[in-house]
Amino acid sequence: MAEYQGKQVTLDKPFRLPAGSSKKFGVYVKAGDKVKKVTFGDPNMEIRRDDPDARANFRARHNCDTQKDKTSAAYWSCRMWEKGTSVSEVTKLEGKILKADDEQRIVYGWASVISENGEPVVDRQGDVIEADVLVKAITDFMEHVRVGKAMHKGDQVGTIIHSFPVTKELGDALGIHSDREGWIVAYKVYDEGVWGQVKSGELSAFSIGGRAVKEDI
Repeated sequence: MAEYQGKQVTLDKPFRLPAGSSKKFGVYVKAGDKVKKVTFGDPNMEIRRDDPDARANFRARHNCDTQKDKTSAAYWSCRMWEKGTSVSEVTKLEGKILKADDEQRIVYGWASVISENGEPVVDRQGDVIEADVLVKAITDFMEHVRVGKAMHKGDQVGTIIHSFPVTKELGDALGIHSDREGWIVAYKVYDEGVWGQVKSGELSAFSIGGRAVKEDI
């Protein structure tokens, strides 16, 4: 994390810019002793990195093999056209575990992050979740489910014991400021083996699963 214009930002992590922006993506980078925001990408251009011919054509036109300067738009445009990963993977923001309580076997962190510094976060599936949709899903989960599994498989190994949806609307009402919107949880682990995986770092992030109806935006 670093500070940019009075806000805490994540370095070297591209994010999608809101609709109507002159560029498609943005990223915060270190430029000497300062933090710089780099914007890049044509919002009207599709990234066809899975098409070998299109990918090779783009990378040749932009001399991607020689782009090494992280403070340049060309470097990040080339990153988006690399082989072997998706745009969603490049732009995703993990629901990382941020604190562990050994005595109570509780881990705290973001189960989901839907925006950062006012800009939408794209998840692993390439989707953007709106705040009101997330709050409704959280309410339903906490009222009827609360079950935690390991990697979404097998029997229950824990449960969500604390849960708070963080949205701008709720934050303004409660006098809480956050540069992120999303879902903060505390997860109590019952299973000895799973707790060992948490402590070793093998399990280091939360993942939520569910069903939804997609809409194009």
